[in-house]
Amino acid sequence: MKDLDINESTFKRFDALLNDLMEKRKKNMDYDDLLNELIDSYQQNNWDQFMVAGG
Repeated sequence: MKDLDINESTFKRFDALLNDLMEKRKKNMDYDDLLNELIDSYQQNNWDQFMVAGG
């Protein structure tokens, strides 16, 4: 396990996002789950950006 040192306002935004996602999905999540969701989303967006149409 590693510790992250983040700004208080960043933490509040991150926490609000976690609560919003838990409410929408109707399941418990932790900060690790949220961070992985954000990483997956970022990677998916970048992958789509570089894909060539037609395969």
